[in-house]
Amino acid sequence: MYRDNGVTRRDLLQGLCGLAGAWCAGAEVQTSGQMQEPVSRPSRVRFRIRELNPDSDFEAACAADVNGDGRLEVICGDTYYEGPDYRPRRFREIGYWGKGPDATGYRHDFAALPMDVNGDGRVDIVSAEWATAEVSWWENVGDGKGMWPKHVIARPGNCETAIFAPILGRGRPCILPNVAQQVVWYELRRPGKTPEWVEHVVGKEGAGHGCGWGDVNGDGKIDIVTPRGWYEQIDARRDRWIWHPDWNCDPGDCSIGMLVLDVDGDGRNDIVFGSGHNYGVYWLQQQPPGNAKRWVQRVIDRSWSQAHSMLLAPIEGGRWLVILTGKRYKAHDHDPGADDPLGIYYYTYDRRAGQWQKFVVTYGTRVGAGLQLSAVDLRKTGRLDIIAPGKTGLYVLENEGR
Repeated sequence: MYRDNGVTRRDLLQGLCGLAGAWCAGAEVQTSGQMQEPVSRPSRVRFRIRELNPDSDFEAACAADVNGDGRLEVICGDTYYEGPDYRPRRFREIGYWGKGPDATGYRHDFAALPMDVNGDGRVDIVSAEWATAEVSWWENVGDGKGMWPKHVIARPGNCETAIFAPILGRGRPCILPNVAQQVVWYELRRPGKTPEWVEHVVGKEGAGHGCGWGDVNGDGKIDIVTPRGWYEQIDARRDRWIWHPDWNCDPGDCSIGMLVLDVDGDGRNDIVFGSGHNYGVYWLQQQPPGNAKRWVQRVIDRSWSQAHSMLLAPIEGGRWLVILTGKRYKAHDHDPGADDPLGIYYYTYDRRAGQWQKFVVTYGTRVGAGLQLSAVDLRKTGRLDIIAPGKTGLYVLENEGR
């Protein structure tokens, strides 16, 4: 397990919503002759599955106080569900694409990030989308005042999803979309009726499936990680970055996010990622300076596929963080394991034993991870609940404690 080393819970929750990998000189992939894959154990925390909408096929969801009544709503697709009873309220129009007799298709909504964009005191929603290649925001016009209008921020390229990233520091949430063609992020420099968004293009070297953020080199600045290396931040506001092609993840269709944390307690941050369209959860172990192979990829768990969404969260309580993830249902209809049973899992690392531990929150139900898992205290219990959207419905896993 991992301590929260100065990163706030808000940062962690916000840091949360198929390119083939190959070996490279800077990273070695080890798939055998190493630590045994973890045995599945029941979650040490009790969860009760609450069904919000079994017919929902939207894959991104979040929580925010939409109507200003002091209670959190669950926002998913074209509907927000009013707390505490989750009464559905439709607030926008979102269409399909790619859906047909032999294809499950997708919705035009690949992310749901809550923030007050125009500074009017109401929570708006920032989204990203693959087919239209857009990053946009939906304006909260007020409870019961009609459908929310959509405002396009930019068209940077095809977006797998988007996450919050504290690139400019705490309290300054930035939007980091996973764009196939380039690595780019967005700063809301000035909220207002006509908000000022600034597009920051980092580069094209790391563009691909998967992205994340964290302090890779321990200099106190937030770097950006990708399937093929990382961008070292020199001065993000002035677009100064250094590209380090230090690894090439295998498979290369990495999760969003890719997590930066010190797994083994050696003082060097490592990287944990899942395969979004294939089997496996993996970690890149950072080696000591001077080592010929600076990063070594190791297997955590190859028993299930399509770990498309991943985040760090103190699910078990306190400041201890776990790696929370789960299976996305038919990320592509043809993906390996596309029809395998769904599950939500979390992982910890036993530093003394040098072994990963796997805990099963739910398995074999209709609950999957979709494009964006969220961990939020929905009921003001002091415990984090899990919001799990996907093509097989929208569910809340209510945390009932140990």
